[in-house]
Amino acid sequence: MAFTSGHSSALRRAAATIGLLALVASFVVGSDLFGSRASLFGAAAPPPRAAAFSRIVTSASPGSTQKTVLRSHPWWQKVASFRGTGAGAAAPTIGDNAIQWRMRWRCTSGRFRVTAPGAAKPLIDAGCPGRRVTEVVSKPSGPLRVETAGAWEMNVEQQVDVPLNEPPLAAMRASGARRVATGSFYRIDQVGKGRVTIYRLPNGRHALRLDDFYVTPNIDLEIRLSPLRKPRTTREYRSAPARLVQELDVTTGAMNFMLPEGTDPSRYRSVVMWCENLFSAYAGATLQAAR
Repeated sequence: MAFTSGHSSALRRAAATIGLLALVASFVVGSDLFGSRASLFGAAAPPPRAAAFSRIVTSASPGSTQKTVLRSHPWWQKVASFRGTGAGAAAPTIGDNAIQWRMRWRCTSGRFRVTAPGAAKPLIDAGCPGRRVTEVVSKPSGPLRVETAGAWEMNVEQQVDVPLNEPPLAAMRASGARRVATGSFYRIDQVGKGRVTIYRLPNGRHALRLDDFYVTPNIDLEIRLSPLRKPRTTREYRSAPARLVQELDVTTGAMNFMLPEGTDPSRYRSVVMWCENLFSAYAGATLQAAR
């Protein structure tokens, strides 16, 4: 099919107009003009939230109420404990930001039933004696009703993804405590930031503290001590035996961990965040003698 010069000019003008519109749209979305990018694709960062300051929900005032957009790998925070004999009630207060919640329960005799207002079926309906964990997504709209014949216990926990900013252990500030090593985190396979400090406590045990800490979130992360000064790759880290300290359930904030009894930190030269799930060294921190 042959095109006249008039048709060709019209096509060129249309192409130029489309190109100009695409350029303008790219600028508007790229610069997030009028909040267009967030409206079209969602916000790049989650809304700011206040960090938790304890692994247990408490009415005590936090040390800081500053909010952050940082998120941790989801972790479990204790809400409350309930116990009784026979029929009873439990009224846990699940936070608005909780992802889900769970009940760690045990019963001694008869049948153990837990119902919630508005729920079509019991949250728990099991024979006793028994011991189990039941996870629930929807937030309870009122007190839980417990029906059973014998004694029962129920520990309620909620799953959150906010940072955890624990204060230092009291023993870290006690007379006779001292810092023995410090270090700053660097990237190995993933992002790692913040500081680590190892303390010798008055009773002779050692504890490890993370401050302003962040590591790329994932499951099955572990804190390990390595004899290597500064491993740069997973392969290099695995070339020497490491010592497990504890599992790392929270991936951002400030936290305390006890070293296994009998651990001599002077035998190790770095702290490494290890992901057992991916068999990967995420981040490391070279330890130096504290001044």
